[in-house]
Amino acid sequence: MIVKHLEKPYELTIFDALYLRIHFSRKEELYHNNLKLGYEGELRFEQSLEKSLKESFYVLSDMRFEFGTTSFQLDSLILTGEEMILLDIKNHPGDYKFSENRWFKMPNKEISNPLLQLKRNETLMRQLMEHLHQRLTVESYNVFNHPEFTLYQAPLSKHFIFPTQIPRFISSLNERQPAHSSQLKLAHQLISIDIGPYPQPQIPKYQYTLLKKGLRCKECHSLSMKTEGRRAVCLKCHNHEHVHDAILRNIHEFQQLFPR
Repeated sequence: MIVKHLEKPYELTIFDALYLRIHFSRKEELYHNNLKLGYEGELRFEQSLEKSLKESFYVLSDMRFEFGTTSFQLDSLILTGEEMILLDIKNHPGDYKFSENRWFKMPNKEISNPLLQLKRNETLMRQLMEHLHQRLTVESYNVFNHPEFTLYQAPLSKHFIFPTQIPRFISSLNERQPAHSSQLKLAHQLISIDIGPYPQPQIPKYQYTLLKKGLRCKECHSLSMKTEGRRAVCLKCHNHEHVHDAILRNIHEFQQLFPR
């Protein structure tokens, strides 16, 4: 059962609303793309859990906690009858290589080892659970769920779940001891101490007078929609919808950029 659903991040909401309305720098383009990849991967995994995981387990998506002076973020957290399972979702496509405990994006660009961040989060969560007087066993996994992800020389690590292993991983979760009322109480306690998104979002500067105007297409996201009577038609992908729906959606987009 999904106790806390994933919500679209504020940063991504603003970037999506600004897309094509202002010029993004190369750095902003990459950041926007990473935000989209991360959100899409987490959403796809949550949907897999909602479809295949038994209702007797509790799922919390996108949690951020603070212990002492250190904050840490969890993409997904699952409570069973005896375990707390922490999941770090990786939704990046491409070819990667593992060599001498180091990670490389092919051919030879070294990147941070995702296992190090995972173990750090596991340690902090274990300390937080001790502080809350909870005795659940804490486990953690990196879930690589992009269908075009490949890791060469992959280690035989129980902490890595690759795309083809996800259905089997969820099936194995279903065989664990079901959660009960004390786990549901813990789930709500964790929600109550969730500190929310990072307080300083990285969004471009913008102002109304400099934004490119126009109706955004809900399919291809271009600003190429034109009205034809009661229809709004995209000149780029030819998608069409009722003009009322298109206008309301674009009004909402501007309200997100300029809230009252």
